[in-house]
Amino acid sequence: MRGIKKDGITFLGEFTDKDLEREFFNNDMKRYEKCVGPIAMIYGTIYMMFLIADYFAIESALGFQRIVIIRGLFLMVSALIYVAAKKINNYTQLAYLITAYEGLAVMGFLGIIDQYESLTLLSFFSVVAITLAIYVIPNKLSYAQVISIFLSLSFFIFYANRITGMDTFMFLKLASYSFIIITYCNIGAYLTHFYKRKHFAENRELLRISITDSLTGLYNRAKFNEEFNRWATYCNDHEIPLALVVLDIDDFKRVNDSYGHLVGDQVIQNIALITKKTIRSMDIAARWGGEEFVILFPNTDIHQAREIMESMRICIQNNECGTVDRMTCSFGLASLKKNESPESLLQRADKLLYDAKAYGKNVVICELEESHDL
Repeated sequence: MRGIKKDGITFLGEFTDKDLEREFFNNDMKRYEKCVGPIAMIYGTIYMMFLIADYFAIESALGFQRIVIIRGLFLMVSALIYVAAKKINNYTQLAYLITAYEGLAVMGFLGIIDQYESLTLLSFFSVVAITLAIYVIPNKLSYAQVISIFLSLSFFIFYANRITGMDTFMFLKLASYSFIIITYCNIGAYLTHFYKRKHFAENRELLRISITDSLTGLYNRAKFNEEFNRWATYCNDHEIPLALVVLDIDDFKRVNDSYGHLVGDQVIQNIALITKKTIRSMDIAARWGGEEFVILFPNTDIHQAREIMESMRICIQNNECGTVDRMTCSFGLASLKKNESPESLLQRADKLLYDAKAYGKNVVICELEESHDL
């Protein structure tokens, strides 16, 4: 895992590593997906309630009708967001939907104040309230920044001059207040995004440590058992093949006795590296203990698994191990029987490993060869 110190976080409050950012964003939005719809309905309802103030402030009947249409449409959009947020599983699309919703809120607000012949300072405070609301809804910080800046610029360019008593000094004063508020919102949002990602990265690293073997980087025994049980249940339920290999480094005690445990660790790391390069992304490898490894092959029959293991056996045999003489491994390969337990499959593969040792080592023995004379 590439941690937070290496990857860092941009000034937009996102991981510089795109894959890590995508993983975090999906995880984060999943936490908030249930509250997006209710927040939208609350905003839509409040948005509609301001129609009362419009009724007393707008003299033009046509202008009031337009405001009714704008507020009514926004309430309908809020209801659609409430429904859509429950059904969207793609969190990037959900972020786009939220941003579009915020954009509609801003456009609706600008359309409403356009119906007023003159404005008061309450219009500016409405801009402040909407800006704060934009940063409340869970979304990417960059999207919120674009919407909030668009709102402030549009207001000050097209409508601020309608405020009663507006002069150059007041204009600059309100503009500076708006800048301070947006800056404050961005600092607060950035710190929130930063520490959420920092916490996420730390938890991710702790999880990685808890499920991997520190020497090899492969899964540890506890994590492998978890995956083994899960896949055994799944394959039994769906009647799909599952193969298991138990492998052991041949004559490993000789390495430790002759070269020392540090060199022995290097040999184990070397075998683990070859394992990672040989198996497929769907396969699950772990260090079972000492010089013994296990590999699980989901949705793979014994013939396919044997081809992969034979290729791995040759790679290990031909690999240079530094000061150590040529190293080899022995393999025991078994496939899951109908309604068989993981423990039973492991015992059969382990027995086949012992058969491989007795056969002369540096060999893959599978169930199809059990009838061979050993």
